[in-house]
Amino acid sequence: MQTRTKTYILSSIGAAALAAMAFLPAAPTTPKYQPRPADAAMAIAGAQDYLHMLRANGVTGEIDPAEVAQAWQALQNMPSAKTTTLAWDAKGPDNYGGRTRALLVDKNNSALVFAGSVGGGLFKSSNGGATWNVVSDPGSNQSVASITQASNGDIYYGTGEIFLGYGGTGQNTTPNFAGGGIYKSTDGGNTFTHLSSTTPASVSGSGDWAAVADIAAHPTDANTLYAATNTGFKKSTDGGATWTTVLTGGITDFAISGSGKIFLNRSGQTMYSTDGNTFNEISSPVVTATSLPRRTGSRMRYAISPQDENYVYVIQTNGSKLAAVYRSTDGGTTWGKIGQRGNNFDPLCNGSGSGQYCQGIYDLLFAISPTDKNHIWLGGITVWQWQDTQGWSQVSTLNNFGGGNPYYLHADSHEMIFDPNNGNIAYTANDGGVFKSTDGGQTWTERNLGYTTFQYFGFGVGKDRKLIGGCQDNGTSYLDGTLVSPNGAKDVFGGDGGHSDISWLRPKVMFAETQSGNFYRSDNEGASWSSFASPVMKLATQRGFPLSNWMMPFELWETASDANSEDTVTFELLPALRSMGYGDGIKKFFKGKMRHGQDAAEYLAGTFQVTAGPVTLTADAQGNISGTGGSGTFVADSGYFEVTFTSAPLAEVIMTCDVFLPAGSDLSLASAIGGLPIEVTTTAVMNVGDTYKAQDPVQSMFFAGLSSWSDATFPTIGGIWMTREVHEFGSTEWWQIAHLGYGTTPQYMKISNDGNHLFVGTTNGRLYRISNLQQARTKSEAVIDSVSSYVLTVDQIGTFPNRVVTGIDVDPSDANRVAVSLGNYGNTNFVYVSTNALAASPTFSPKQGNMPNVPAYAVSFDKGNASRLVVGTEWGVFVTDNVTSGAPTYTEENDGMARIPVFEIEQYRTNENYDPNAPGSSATEGDFFIATHGRGLFHSVSTSTSRPVSIDERPRANEGLALGIYPNPASERVQVPVEAQGEVCISIRTLEGRVVRRVDLKRVPTGMESYTIDLTGLPKGSYVVTRTQNGAAASEMMIVR
Repeated sequence: MQTRTKTYILSSIGAAALAAMAFLPAAPTTPKYQPRPADAAMAIAGAQDYLHMLRANGVTGEIDPAEVAQAWQALQNMPSAKTTTLAWDAKGPDNYGGRTRALLVDKNNSALVFAGSVGGGLFKSSNGGATWNVVSDPGSNQSVASITQASNGDIYYGTGEIFLGYGGTGQNTTPNFAGGGIYKSTDGGNTFTHLSSTTPASVSGSGDWAAVADIAAHPTDANTLYAATNTGFKKSTDGGATWTTVLTGGITDFAISGSGKIFLNRSGQTMYSTDGNTFNEISSPVVTATSLPRRTGSRMRYAISPQDENYVYVIQTNGSKLAAVYRSTDGGTTWGKIGQRGNNFDPLCNGSGSGQYCQGIYDLLFAISPTDKNHIWLGGITVWQWQDTQGWSQVSTLNNFGGGNPYYLHADSHEMIFDPNNGNIAYTANDGGVFKSTDGGQTWTERNLGYTTFQYFGFGVGKDRKLIGGCQDNGTSYLDGTLVSPNGAKDVFGGDGGHSDISWLRPKVMFAETQSGNFYRSDNEGASWSSFASPVMKLATQRGFPLSNWMMPFELWETASDANSEDTVTFELLPALRSMGYGDGIKKFFKGKMRHGQDAAEYLAGTFQVTAGPVTLTADAQGNISGTGGSGTFVADSGYFEVTFTSAPLAEVIMTCDVFLPAGSDLSLASAIGGLPIEVTTTAVMNVGDTYKAQDPVQSMFFAGLSSWSDATFPTIGGIWMTREVHEFGSTEWWQIAHLGYGTTPQYMKISNDGNHLFVGTTNGRLYRISNLQQARTKSEAVIDSVSSYVLTVDQIGTFPNRVVTGIDVDPSDANRVAVSLGNYGNTNFVYVSTNALAASPTFSPKQGNMPNVPAYAVSFDKGNASRLVVGTEWGVFVTDNVTSGAPTYTEENDGMARIPVFEIEQYRTNENYDPNAPGSSATEGDFFIATHGRGLFHSVSTSTSRPVSIDERPRANEGLALGIYPNPASERVQVPVEAQGEVCISIRTLEGRVVRRVDLKRVPTGMESYTIDLTGLPKGSYVVTRTQNGAAASEMMIVR
């Protein structure tokens, strides 16, 4: 049987000094570092398909708006809870914005601005976009898609995002997140009430009011409103109290002139009306030089000049690509083409060749200057402008270049409006929130402070409660509490973010992913990232199969006390060594104390030696130092020495001394992962050169869930992969531990607290259990093609036909208790619980209770209450305190947040096996964090409890302490951070412990932040850089190229 025992040599310089050395592989390797992509635009199609998969009826493939309306009514009828279990506090990010479609500047007050998030509700700014506060009622529908203001100041907003829908751009498009109709304010946007006339129909097949893509008020008649909805163009003449359908079919875009003339797109036809009642087609099936062509399968937007309403512009798409832009100067009678798609002109597309994607259906900005009828803007992924004297020019970039780029606009622009009182002020809405221009749309600044609207897919909680999460269109964000706003985030990785996590063993180590199975790790809190999947894991793409789900699930398990670990660390007792630095040719007298990494080490006076170039001085058994060139004394009991040279040295002054460890000495060794301390006791006297081998109980496992495929050449492609080397950044060995059958794609994974059972939920409704992970310590024991030595068992323990297993939790105190959440409308049970999940044939019981019949995305037990279950759903959080009942009773637990999708729940759980009588400070645990798809992250301390800290949870001096050297990898020199006070020692050692560079500074000069060390002459490979300053040692692996 192949063994995987790894031996790490720790010299007598101690665990603290070699914290980073312990996790290095035996041979020097060079990792491939990948810089963070620069604000890359990502295609929306993947997110659209992913969300639809989670939510659509598994049989029909559709989301019936009537079902959504029925469930919403059931939610409204739920009795209010007398007391709530969970109260939520927003955790941000409050410095970035999410996907936004609706914008309005108050006609009477330019400082009053409204922005509508497609997932987080309506926000209001009272200072021109400088800061924001949410104003939509938390119990209302939060999918804001459109907004308008009537001539009397009343404000209306429509809900339901039709452009992230299923069914195209025309008839009966089903929105992925259905709306709730229209809301109205008569007090300047302070409060809004729902217009009951726009309540979505609960009759199957209707879908009325499921989405309000556009809304506008008549410019002079405050009672007349128009709405473009998923089932038709509607009109109200009584301020929204009642509505009539003027045109049937899905209507997405229209424009109204200052005199009330309307242009709209109906199934590729441009329709025109002077009164909003009777419409005539003004487009033509016959293309001429002065006609506006029909364009089936096209999205169209219209812009009418406030300066001269005879100037009308139309943009037409060809599917998701730009087709052409037309202008009329006679109110729509005749048209001329002013732009069309070309090799260098298509703001709706990004990339080229097979890598190109276009999104003109999803994002389509079209605006006209209020002061120049010959000036328009067109945008999608990027934004362009057209002026009749200058033609087309690009006015935005996708890269913010670290911040402050005045031309930066986040990708996917949807709307651009002008301040009705100041034509120089403009706002844009895009997938990065809100941006503002004060020079007429030429340059932009981000305006998202307090606009907390991120749509998270997944997140992770660090040991110190720092948060990392992946968002739709906004990459991966890291909230460490160090910004001006404690809820501010750092943008640490681009693309579409997904599952994320933070190591508890090494808090600077993070994990993140982008769409379609690309996952990464960082060992410097997100400053740089590297991919660590092995090439064989991506075999699926080479064979023509999808690699994984759009958001690939991964799972991290760590412990500092694995009693079954087969890994070891080996300590070798080496002499004590100290460098006093280089002599200056003036100073003759040197004094100090020897240092040793083991407190129990005792010095042997007769072995003390001083060298300075050709001069060598030695001590006798009494500590008397003598020799040609100097004299002094050495006190073995304390390690103190004094040396006086006859001639002041110029060479480096180095002291060495042998040591020994008495039997029964306490040793502090460093684990391979993070250099965490391992406390052991010697059984015999140790002299220099002796070694001591100890078990390394600090262990980790990382799992990646890929789609399972097979073909004639490769019968087991993809599946579940595991590594026990996720912390070894130089190289990582992966094991394929399970293949789940052709076409099976993991959606969510959860490991038991003891690390022995991994539960895998799939997109085709299956639940698998992979067991005996604690016995799989070697490759031959873990990989599926090791038939004779394979120790794992893989069992399908649950089947939920036509469903997606969206979430899993394992009771931290009893792995037999497993809860799963399920997606997909058209069902009546969305939560199941098993109490015998480790049995040969487990059973799962429905625990839907009185919750509304909507998809559930996440589920969690409460460590402090075995009867409690927390469920994250389409409309927020629900909690039961009697989950063991056959019919649990749930309460809605959205206090402090809103009815928005909750995609992941994490309870802060510390060490499970603790001694309640252990001395030391208490640990607080049990609090909940959630990731919402529309309003960012939330935290509740309502269920927090305190208990004594167990032995292996107590603070460790070296835990998580890293240097932050730069650059790394390095070639010619490296900068080591230092503090502007105190004595500092910097050393560079080989993996065998040999010192190749050493610097001792008696005092760090004022203003010095780093010390540069010359690396000239060092062979390529891996080294350990250690800095000891003010009593604290920190180390980091350095790669020399």
